[in-house]
Amino acid sequence: MSATNYREVASVAVAWTADAATLVRARVEEAAALFPRRRALRLPEPEGVGRLFMHEVAGVHRELFAENSDLYGEDLRIKIERCLEVTAADADRGARRRDEYRELIAGALERIDLVLTPTLPVVAPPIGAGPMGDLEVRETLISRTFPFNALGWPALALPCGPAEDGLPASVQLVGRPGTDALVLAAGRLLEAALAS
Repeated sequence: MSATNYREVASVAVAWTADAATLVRARVEEAAALFPRRRALRLPEPEGVGRLFMHEVAGVHRELFAENSDLYGEDLRIKIERCLEVTAADADRGARRRDEYRELIAGALERIDLVLTPTLPVVAPPIGAGPMGDLEVRETLISRTFPFNALGWPALALPCGPAEDGLPASVQLVGRPGTDALVLAAGRLLEAALAS
């Protein structure tokens, strides 16, 4: 199969556009329309998996933070403190939930080659937006990338046109484990199509 025909043969699931900002959704759906074999698909959220990630963050920062917490910026310090509160039992539950989520997603994507979602459901907010900085928008900003990061699936983000406030929207292409070449080939074709 040549890289020039991946776009025609790939079965593409389009997900998580409904909760995107109006223009982000429009740009992502325009990008999705370039894939002839696409269909909308509701994908579940990775509920309960985040505690495992937080426990891993705590493990990386625990000693350094104990010795140098005053050197961390306020936003990061608050995040690290929250991660340090996660127990090993919480992390074990998160690991079990990730395994369940992996099975759930694999079943939902049976006979699907690629998943296409917004990379972010909104355009990038200003740095320090809101009274607590980026803490208020963090969950929104990682909501579409975290699920596949947690699973370890290959993903690629590409700009797909102007959205709210003239800022760029971004589309995410995701493949199953081991399909990095397919993700990259489809991304190259999508990038060329969006540029024309």
